[in-house]
Amino acid sequence: MRTGLLQSPVLLVAGGGALGAGARWVVLEALPVGSTEGVATAATLAAVGDGLPWPLVLVNLVGCALLGVVLGRGADSRVRLLIGTGFCGGLTTFSTFAVDAAGLMRDARVGAAATYLALSVVLGLGAFLTGRRFAGTSR
Repeated sequence: MRTGLLQSPVLLVAGGGALGAGARWVVLEALPVGSTEGVATAATLAAVGDGLPWPLVLVNLVGCALLGVVLGRGADSRVRLLIGTGFCGGLTTFSTFAVDAAGLMRDARVGAAATYLALSVVLGLGAFLTGRRFAGTSR
C-alpha cells in the first residue's frame, strides 16, 4: 500500500523542522546587536545590554507555547509530527541554550548565566502550560 507524502512521518518532521529552523534564523538575524556573519546563534549575538541572549529566549518561549497549544488541542499525529516535533524542534534549540550558558560562565558572568538558565526553564514551562491552557485543556 502506497502512502502520500503528507502521510510520511519522516517528511512531516523534516519539513516542519526546516520551517522551524528557518524561522529561528530569521528571528536571530532580525534581532542581533552585532553581526552574525551567517552563523545565527545567540552565542554570536552580543545580546541587549544585560548580556542575555533575548532573541533565543524569545524563540524558545514561542516554541514552548506553540507546543502547548498543539498538544493541548489533542492534534492528530500528523499535526503533532509537523508542528510539534518538526517546527517546534527546529525553532527551539537546547544546544545553543547550553553553548550560551557556558559562554556566560566562561566569561565569569555567573549571575547572567544563572538568570538565563532559570528564566529559560521557568518561563519555558510557563509558556508551555499557558499554551496548553489556551488550547482549552489541562492534559
